Amino acid sequence: MLRSVLLLVLAGLLLSGCSARPDPAVLIPHPEVAEAADPDRVIRVYAASNRAAVNGYENLPAFATTYRYYDIAVPDEAPGAQIAYPEGDRPDPTRSYVVLDSGVLTRPAFLAATRGAGTGPDSEAGLYIHGYNTRFQEALFRLAQIAVEADAGVAPVLFSWPSTSRPLEYEADRQAALFSRQELADLITDLTAGNRRLMVFGHSMGAFLTMESLRTLKLTGQEDVLARLDVVLAAPDIDVFTFIRLMQEVGPLSAPMVILSSPDDRALALSSRLAGGRPRLGALPANSPLVAEAARRANIQIIDISELEADPMRHLRYIRMAELYTRQLEAPPELRLPGAFIFDALSRSLVAP
Repeated sequence: MLRSVLLLVLAGLLLSGCSARPDPAVLIPHPEVAEAADPDRVIRVYAASNRAAVNGYENLPAFATTYRYYDIAVPDEAPGAQIAYPEGDRPDPTRSYVVLDSGVLTRPAFLAATRGAGTGPDSEAGLYIHGYNTRFQEALFRLAQIAVEADAGVAPVLFSWPSTSRPLEYEADRQAALFSRQELADLITDLTAGNRRLMVFGHSMGAFLTMESLRTLKLTGQEDVLARLDVVLAAPDIDVFTFIRLMQEVGPLSAPMVILSSPDDRALALSSRLAGGRPRLGALPANSPLVAEAARRANIQIIDISELEADPMRHLRYIRMAELYTRQLEAPPELRLPGAFIFDALSRSLVAP
């Protein structure tokens, strides 16, 4: 009974204050409005997905990964949790996100395109793995927003796993994430070919999927792939004890793994309750000496981002961290140290607790 009540509360909180969720029609290209878009805010996003591709990308799993690209106009607005989806037959790219062009890619074409798209000094691609209860189009537009705001010089790549996109099906999404770990591991291997570095950014349940794929790479002897990764886990919905075991199996990465945490994250609090009170990784307090020492030993950097402006669930604060993880890619020494830190919103810098 308690579980059902908590799920209903979670659904209500997730859906409250939000606009209607977008259907696949928002993916229809509108080349006729391209001239009205700011060319500096048009981003090409590459997508790989093991969702069934029928009318758009469905919520059912597929046993093969498919590839596409999307050119998306991002309106000139401050980053935030809300995405203005296109409406009408002629959407305005100065007021909403608009797909200007899209196309299907073969795997070789996808890999060739992502290899040549990056302009940054340290990484040619940034891979984003979305969280629970997320539709393909929601993840795609979110990555477009992050890519424009970060301006990191990397090719933005989405891996979209077959989330049911229904808030009451948490366990089904967890199983869908587990179903997808080999596909994600294969994609990471492809994107790091030729000794390229890759930033992997997993949010919420996508962070859980990320860790499972890192474990898959380790168990299959692909330490060379792991050595090329910069991994960021934002609000990771992972049981703390499970994470410790996974890190024991994966081992420390060459660059400190970054964990963006918020002890007041409401979505993770509900997830913890559903799991019998077991603590979630994304809610760890950075001001705990035990947490800080454990992070240093494991070559992990935990950053408490609670000072940033929050969405109602306090689960999407990472969106406002674009500048920080851009600097993370550029690797200034003060941002690469393992341990626990607080993100100071006023100075936009990391401080010790």
